[in-house]
Amino acid sequence: MTAVIEPSQDVYRVEEFVEAARQRAGVSDFEFAHLDALERLLRALDTEGGLNPAGRKSVRGALVAALATQAAAHRAREKNPEIASAEIHKPVFITGMTRSGTTLMHNLLGQHPDLRYPELWELMAPATDDRSEATRQALIQAAENFCVDYYTVAPRLKAVHLWEPRRPDEDHRLTAPTFKTMAYELRYTVPSYGEWLKTQDQYDAYDYHRYLMQHIVWRVPTDTLVLKDPFHLWRADALMGTYPDARLIYMHRAPGVTIPSTCSLTEIIRLARADEVDRLALGRLWTQRFAEMLDLFTQAERDHLNNTPVLDIDYQRLMASPIAVMADICDFLGARWDGEVEKAFRDYLAENRKDKLGKHVYRAEDYGLNADELDERFSGYLTKYKIGGRA
Repeated sequence: MTAVIEPSQDVYRVEEFVEAARQRAGVSDFEFAHLDALERLLRALDTEGGLNPAGRKSVRGALVAALATQAAAHRAREKNPEIASAEIHKPVFITGMTRSGTTLMHNLLGQHPDLRYPELWELMAPATDDRSEATRQALIQAAENFCVDYYTVAPRLKAVHLWEPRRPDEDHRLTAPTFKTMAYELRYTVPSYGEWLKTQDQYDAYDYHRYLMQHIVWRVPTDTLVLKDPFHLWRADALMGTYPDARLIYMHRAPGVTIPSTCSLTEIIRLARADEVDRLALGRLWTQRFAEMLDLFTQAERDHLNNTPVLDIDYQRLMASPIAVMADICDFLGARWDGEVEKAFRDYLAENRKDKLGKHVYRAEDYGLNADELDERFSGYLTKYKIGGRA
């Protein structure tokens, strides 16, 4: 029997994570990949993360689980080689600056009878070697436990970002096992990791994204997947290089709203694992990242997106005329539009009104920001995409 490795009390060590992942996945000799990226992340967590003891334990568990996904996926393909032949046809990716309405759009599009989003439980455990109902229910329960635990330590989060096992979530969970995703920069205070990540093209991370997506399609077959992640904008070249037949829905909202709101979301999430957060640093971080994203996406438009269909959606118009917007999107995707589809959208909107679970309260000034100055700084973006007022 393999001896259980207890985590060090002083620093994280890659070899301890590898051994714990082997135990979790039930493998003894699997060779894990992307350990250099894991090393970068662990070093930043140790030297910059400011994690409290409970946070260190929780983060260790999350990163071990991400690492163990590599072994689980390999084992699933050995047992079910047909997974490698699973096809992904014309996926739809919803993106846009964080807090720009991407979550609402994702939930809405998933109501279309001919479209499907991967649910949280699928993204948390994308690779299993069977499709039994017992396994499915166990994974759904594990996702439910995750949600309960997280909201216990971060109760304000529910009003900002709702997690439920059967709802969709961001597909950065499929790049997480490569340890190359901006999601880690949002979750934890790891500035050196964030700067390192900017130097990585992430094509390997998106290759792995597709690799795991094949597992999801094999487990629950579907024709058209709808996925969502704001961080795709920072690596649109890798996304489109991996999914050349993808369609892109690009959500827009005034930076005077999205940047302070993203700062607030980041603060809430980080405080689930740490005792304090530097608010002014958050203001600087997300203002910088938004500027970088605009530059990168402009470059991607010129050099990499080629003829990828892109539909721009203004958040204010979505909120004012959601059914008209959804009709436009169905036309863009070539998806059917009829009474059944319209009713599905209307029913969702009626049952999920804004602020149903509480109001997200924040102030730009808390993060050293001024909403008017942000909109002025990014006035070119507002003009280019004809973005309305601040709401």
